[in-house]
Amino acid sequence: MTADRSPATAANEWRASWMLIAAAMAGYSLSSLPAGSTGVMMAPIEQEFGWSRTEIYSGTALISFVAVGLATFMGAAIDRFGPRRIAIAAALVMCGGMAMLSTVTDSMWHWWASWAVIGVAVSCMPTVWLAPVPGRFTISRGLAVSIVLSGSGIATFLVPIVANALVESHGWRSAYVGLGAIWAVVTLPLILLFFKGSGNARGTPPAVEERGALPGFTVREGLRSANYYKLLIASFCAHFGGVAIVLNLVPVLISEGISRSAAAAAAGLIGIATITGRVFGGWLMDRISAKAIASVSTLLACVLPVGLLLFPGSVEAATAAIVLYGLVGGAKVGAIAYLASRHLGQRAFGTLYGLITAIVALSVGSAPLAANFVYDLTKSYEIVIWTAIPVLLVGSVFYALLGRYPEFDTGPVAALSKTGEPDAVPSRT
Repeated sequence: MTADRSPATAANEWRASWMLIAAAMAGYSLSSLPAGSTGVMMAPIEQEFGWSRTEIYSGTALISFVAVGLATFMGAAIDRFGPRRIAIAAALVMCGGMAMLSTVTDSMWHWWASWAVIGVAVSCMPTVWLAPVPGRFTISRGLAVSIVLSGSGIATFLVPIVANALVESHGWRSAYVGLGAIWAVVTLPLILLFFKGSGNARGTPPAVEERGALPGFTVREGLRSANYYKLLIASFCAHFGGVAIVLNLVPVLISEGISRSAAAAAAGLIGIATITGRVFGGWLMDRISAKAIASVSTLLACVLPVGLLLFPGSVEAATAAIVLYGLVGGAKVGAIAYLASRHLGQRAFGTLYGLITAIVALSVGSAPLAANFVYDLTKSYEIVIWTAIPVLLVGSVFYALLGRYPEFDTGPVAALSKTGEPDAVPSRT
C-alpha cells in the first residue's frame, strides 16, 4: 500500500495550526531559563555567598525533584482542564519565579524555596506544550513536535548570552529580573493569542465522553504496556548520560585544559546544533522509524564523552564532539515525544506523558548534582565522563527494544502499520 503524502495534506495541517506551533515553541523556550542561566550566575553567586558548586546546582536539582512529584498530577490536570489554562499559569509562574531569584539571601532555604516555585512551572513541561499537537497533526506530526521542542534549543543559545550581558551591566540580581521580564514580554502574548487546546478553538477541554472517544490508551492500559516502561528507562538513561556533562560543559572543558573563552565558545554551539537536529529529526521521523532515530541518536551521543577522553585539551575535537552531540541530541528528544504520542495516543496523553516527563526531570536534576558531587570529592570530571558511556548505551538498547505501535480504532492514527512505521495515512484534503 502506498502512503499518501501529498504536499497538500501536510500543508493543510500547517495552514490550520502553524501559529499554535509557534506559540508552543515560545512557551517551551521557558524551560531553558533555569539551567541556561545558572552557569552564568554561578561565579557572582559563589563570590557573594561562598557556596560550593554543588550547593548552587542544588537549586536546579530541586526543580527536577519538584517536577518528579508533580508532573503526573499536572498531566492529569491538562487532560481535565485543557492545556491552555495550565500553559498560561505555567508561563506566569516561570517568569515570576525567575524574578524571585533576585531576592535570595545567603540562606540555602531561601535559595531552595525560590527554585521550588520554578519547579512547579517546570513540572508541566513539555507535556502542556505538546498536548494539542497529536490532535492537530498526523502527516507532519514528527516535524511539528520537533519544532515545538526546538524552543528550548533556541533559548539554550540565547539565555547565556542575554544573562551574561545583564550580569555585566547590572549584576546577577537584576539579571534574574531581566530574564523573567524579557521572556514574559515575548512569550505571554503568543500564548494568550494563539495557544489553543486540541478540543476546540477556545482551547477548552473536551467533555468526558469526548475524551473517551479519542484514540489511545487509558491510564490503566498505558501502565500495563511493556513499551511504556521501555520508554521510561530509555528516556532516563538517554538524558542522565548526556546532561551530566552538558550542564557542566564549560567547567568540564576547562578541567580538560581548554581556556575559558574557548570553552564558552564551543559550549555555545550546542544550542544551534540542537535546533538543527530537532528540526531535521522531526522531518525524518515522518519518513522512517522513530525508534531507530532515538536508538541511533542515543548511541551517537557517546561521541561527546569518548571525544573528551580520547582528545583531552583539543579545542577542535571538543567542538566537533559538541556539535555532533547537539545534532543527535536534538533528534533524540523529538523522537521521545513522537514515540510517546504514537505508543500512548491522545486519550490520557497528559497523564502518561507526564510520568515520562517526571522521569526525565529526575534524570536531568540528579545528573548535574551527581557530577558536581563527584567533582567536589575528586576535583575531576573524569569519572563522570567515563560513566556517561555505559548509561547512554543502556538507553540506546531500550529504544531499540520498543515494539509495534498499538492500533487504536479511532482516527487516522489507526492507519499506522503494525511495524511501527507510517503507512497509508488517509488524506484529509
